[in-house]
Amino acid sequence: MIEVLKAILGDPAFFGLSLLAIIGALGVIMEANIVRAGFSLVICFGAIAGTYFALRAPFVGASQILIYAVGIMLVIVFALMLTSQKQDLSKIKNELTRNILNAVVSIGIFVTFSYALTGNKWFSSEIISCPRNTEVIGLKLLGYYALPFELISVLLLAALIGAIVIAKRDKKEGT
Repeated sequence: MIEVLKAILGDPAFFGLSLLAIIGALGVIMEANIVRAGFSLVICFGAIAGTYFALRAPFVGASQILIYAVGIMLVIVFALMLTSQKQDLSKIKNELTRNILNAVVSIGIFVTFSYALTGNKWFSSEIISCPRNTEVIGLKLLGYYALPFELISVLLLAALIGAIVIAKRDKKEGT
């Protein structure tokens, strides 16, 4: 157990992804614009997914991307569609400087994710094998945890229907 902990803490991809998740989380709480805050949340969840990939849990990492990162983007789209507030974005000053900064940040994210996804062995010719934990997770999820899994899906469906009803009622009262 201690050897595994030493390997994780000695991994630069772990610290890079952790820093990226913290920066994304700070962007969520400090940004006033809902769209930018949503993108910061996607970056935070993407970094967490990268951490799962670095820890050799590809199923959990892929689930993190599919459920949270893509789900957050859908929530942003629905929030923008259901609210009629128009937000004027200010004109960007020094666009070239921002583009260069965005390119550097994007390249840094790409390098960190690719380092984590390749198993931190860029210069090694050996093939990395991940444990087959998908079957174990599937058997537990659809076996022992089937009832809680279904109850959570019904709860989420009820919450979605309630949000739509509340948004429609507010829209009718406002017009």
